[in-house]
Amino acid sequence: MTKVNNQNLLQLRFIEQAFIEQLKPSFDNLPANPYADGAFRLRRYSVIKLVDGKLSLQPTKAFVQDDSINQFQGNIERTYENLEESLLATDAMQHLVNQFIEMSGIASDTDIEIHQFRMLAIDADTPPAPEGVHQDGFDHVCVAGVSHSNIEGGELLVYESRDAEPCFKMEIKDGMFAMVNDRQVWHNATPMNKIDNDKVGYLDCFVLTA
Repeated sequence: MTKVNNQNLLQLRFIEQAFIEQLKPSFDNLPANPYADGAFRLRRYSVIKLVDGKLSLQPTKAFVQDDSINQFQGNIERTYENLEESLLATDAMQHLVNQFIEMSGIASDTDIEIHQFRMLAIDADTPPAPEGVHQDGFDHVCVAGVSHSNIEGGELLVYESRDAEPCFKMEIKDGMFAMVNDRQVWHNATPMNKIDNDKVGYLDCFVLTA
């Protein structure tokens, strides 16, 4: 566990657009999600580590959260396909992980969990985060926006406590890199709606945790 710095409850950066363009195509290859959120969230999930300056996949494991943290899918072991090796080999993914390590202050050989999401707006007020206001049970949680199309909503919300009103709200723009101190604040996202009901609406992002 890293030392908590109460002055860094939320950090924001923006990733260069050239890196974002490298990352976008991989979201078109996300597989179906067999779990309760599968109708509106496609996902890959991997544990990686920086080894000799390169991103290295760690042994596959099920993703599970206690129901005290996730009241939507708590205590359920979920197994997802790994991030594609071709994605992990890109300069863009290396850059994202390096930014995460730098901003969090974790050791460079720490295991980092990465979720790759396509969040679909399928009905009125589709929830990007169906668990609601929550913490993820880590020291650091980072949302990295990559792409969006035909949606309104899906803004990042940050709270001082579970029962408080949000103290921060921001659109998850392409290239936005927002890290929250998961031990000190809570987070959520606003519901998503399509702008044009006849077209697909989605938000693509990575969530990195350690």
